[in-house]
Amino acid sequence: MIRNRLAIVMAEKGIKSVSELQRIIDDKGLSISRRTLDKFYNNKNNNVSYDTLETLCHALDIELHELLALGK
Repeated sequence: MIRNRLAIVMAEKGIKSVSELQRIIDDKGLSISRRTLDKFYNNKNNNVSYDTLETLCHALDIELHELLALGK
């Protein structure tokens, strides 16, 4: 199973909440719905669009391999 590392990356970057991440995304002129962001943060989604992954990577200034990991 692929798991995301969003909470870990946020902690490493000092981002304390999904609301703060949403502001960062908005400030960069990017867009992800709050529902999508919440589901991704909590690993509650089965499908993720390439656009969502690209937006998160751009907003967090990371590469895709830093956001996703194989897990059990």
